[in-house]
Amino acid sequence: SQQMPLKKNRGICVLTHTNVAINEIKSHADFASHKLFNYPNHFGTIQSFVDKYLAIPAYINKFNRRPLFIDNERYFDKMERLRKYLGKRTNAFCYRSGQKNYPYSLKFNNFALDHNNICQKLNLDLNDTTQKLIYNKLLRLKKWILSDGILSYDDAYFLAAEYIRKYPNLKNLASKRFIYVFVDEMQDTSAIQSELFNNIFNENVVIQKIGDLNQSIFDYDADLECGWTVNNDRTMCITGSKRFPSSIASKVENLCVFRQHIKGNGRQNEITPVIIVYDDNTIQQVLNQFGEIIIKNNLYQHENRIFKAVGWRGKPHDSKRTIPSYWDGYSKEIKVKRTEFSNLKSYLTPQPDSFIFLKGINFYKRRLVGAFLKCLRIAKITDNDRAFTDKKLHRYILENDPNFYKYFRIRLATWCLQIHEKKEVFEEINNFLTNEFRDFFNYQVNGELTNFINSSDSEVDNEEALQSNNIYKYSSGTTEIEIEVSTIHGVKGETHTATCYLETFCYKYDIKRIMDYMKSQYTEPTQKRIKQNLKMAFVGMSRPSHLLCVALHRDSISGQEEALHSSGWDVNNDLCTGRND
Repeated sequence: SQQMPLKKNRGICVLTHTNVAINEIKSHADFASHKLFNYPNHFGTIQSFVDKYLAIPAYINKFNRRPLFIDNERYFDKMERLRKYLGKRTNAFCYRSGQKNYPYSLKFNNFALDHNNICQKLNLDLNDTTQKLIYNKLLRLKKWILSDGILSYDDAYFLAAEYIRKYPNLKNLASKRFIYVFVDEMQDTSAIQSELFNNIFNENVVIQKIGDLNQSIFDYDADLECGWTVNNDRTMCITGSKRFPSSIASKVENLCVFRQHIKGNGRQNEITPVIIVYDDNTIQQVLNQFGEIIIKNNLYQHENRIFKAVGWRGKPHDSKRTIPSYWDGYSKEIKVKRTEFSNLKSYLTPQPDSFIFLKGINFYKRRLVGAFLKCLRIAKITDNDRAFTDKKLHRYILENDPNFYKYFRIRLATWCLQIHEKKEVFEEINNFLTNEFRDFFNYQVNGELTNFINSSDSEVDNEEALQSNNIYKYSSGTTEIEIEVSTIHGVKGETHTATCYLETFCYKYDIKRIMDYMKSQYTEPTQKRIKQNLKMAFVGMSRPSHLLCVALHRDSISGQEEALHSSGWDVNNDLCTGRND
């Protein structure tokens, strides 16, 4: 930031897969924020970049209006409502192709025809009248949803690629805007995303790809293979960790597909990593034991403390151990991020401190503004025949009544704080929507809007609410701590004060499968399952800054205790007092 503005007023572009990394950058930017997060720079997710600079302009170019939504959930909802128009024969075709999740997973690229008029992706021969009818109905449905302004994320990439092909000069324009592009978590970038980078930036842009192939835990299908081919001649290895000390570094550096030396951050008073051994009778005491170790090491006194227990498999199993085996209260997170609800109260749900620390306090502001925008949509209040957005709403109020805008901003900030403090704000916001806000926008409170505002049923079927339910509370004397229980996928990119890795079953018990690596006996893995297992273990065990615990059954560790102790693990057998059933 000290070098800004850069030569010719060019900017930097920082792209990530989630907002977690962006929030992390913002939390450390401090005084440089005004330089970093404004024009000509761009900080955001890859999806937000594609939407802002390519997909939305492409849609406007095609339909002379902005799309309403770029969101998979809304797209799936729309598809669900319209698939009845496909007819029995076409729906039967989709059912027979159930493993491909048709029609929901259909992409425009799937409809390409070869020179024989055959659609290879859908396995439809258009020379056959019946198959041609199925093809046309599916394509018509895709175009129908697109013309209604609702795009899936795949649709956004399709429009972006089409837009670049139509206007090749976009490459020069983007390359004049940005001199440096930084792509984080490159190992999770798909081939489609990687191709887009190549097509939108020319050789005058320095693209820095930052990632770790040992953390590539997301599965790609045939159309979405990994998009990172590492050029070893142009690679700089970062071996030091700013997160954890050498006691943890020495453990995770052996849990690698591609072995790497990791240097700890040099912190003093390191805590020896702990293996919590349990039996069939004590598995549900593991979280308590983890909590006791946290308290013993005074980690609960840390200001920004985050404690999590993570595992590979979150679904219950009849006879094998998965995350719910450790705690009956666990419910697997739904990976669909829901941002709209059917009633006001659902927008006012408080979240745990750990969640807000990761997401930022603006989470509540976005939720509240989302509720106000929903009211305007129900009341059919638009801005020049277009739906209000967060930015448009603020600008509209500011331009029309600066005093009301100041009042609106103060109320927003107050409500956000009160929601997080679990104070009652429902009645106050209800009154605001039916009085001041209504008077400003001059809308009528119709039956649908009354139901939205007054309904007392709070929905919890959104990702954030479900995650907040997976909070295990442990008390010792007057001290109480919260331990969030999650999948490994759910915590990727996060930093915790303490993490407990829970052994779970995936074709085999995962820690038992990689026991040699736990004992620092590294050999280059060749089996697919071991490679996958090592990546999951590496991601899960590299989250903590202070304390790493691993919980596993005594059958998995039997005979290995001495070797693990020699490798620097503290083997805790406090829970091995009972007999297995």
